[in-house]
Amino acid sequence: MRNRFYFFSFGLLICLLLSGYVGYAQTDLKKFKEWKAKNISSITLDRLGDFFIINKNGTIKKYDPTGKQMASLSKASTTLVEPWYHPSIFTYSRQKQTYSLYGRNFENKVAYHIEPALAIEPFLVCPTHDNKLWILDKADWSLKKVIPGSSEVLQEFTISSEAINTDTEFTYLREYLNLIFLVDKNSGILVLNHLGQEIEIIPIKNLQQFYFFGEDLYYLENNQLKFFNLRTEETYQVDLPGKVVHALMTDEYILTINSQNQLTLYSYTMAP
Repeated sequence: MRNRFYFFSFGLLICLLLSGYVGYAQTDLKKFKEWKAKNISSITLDRLGDFFIINKNGTIKKYDPTGKQMASLSKASTTLVEPWYHPSIFTYSRQKQTYSLYGRNFENKVAYHIEPALAIEPFLVCPTHDNKLWILDKADWSLKKVIPGSSEVLQEFTISSEAINTDTEFTYLREYLNLIFLVDKNSGILVLNHLGQEIEIIPIKNLQQFYFFGEDLYYLENNQLKFFNLRTEETYQVDLPGKVVHALMTDEYILTINSQNQLTLYSYTMAP
């Protein structure tokens, strides 16, 4: 029997998710800008609404909320790009087992190699709200919270064996509101508290990424942005035009990307 620890009545929230979305946002989308890119692999954004386009060739481009390019980085080998915790842009390369910190426009790079003493197989690494790191070691499925640039481990626990099976394929790791979110491609989002105790698994198969918007967690599924609020338990969804493979929302715009690497920025208004 799994131990369940609830954060803002998270258990009831999951029940709502499993039974379907109870709210719907009518969204007035107006096309603001459209342009073409090449070989986009993922997208992400920071707290200011700047967004980042990561290409398969290793190029990362930073745009302001209106779609104006601000900076770029070439030949980056990245497993994760995480600019959320300002002012640094964090990147992790599983191939090199190295994480890097950049200034707001990719200046002043500082890189660190993860030593075997910290993790034998550092599969995923992400920053925390208090400027530390979480490291997922695939060798034993442990999570360690460490001080960047050092070998000091502040916290360590192993993911419950009930959450791991032969089909487990973790692909994405983030921390938000003192919770740890791990995407398993074959089952959904595993949510842990800061002590490593499992809260729940949100069942979403083949999920690539998710994002945060205030107190909402949201993700793209079937041409819809699906949201749930981590405090109030409200859930809602936004329909998107066309066939969309990536999408995210800022305070003013919704960015969509289709399978032909066409980027479209929409201004929007929302009503219940």
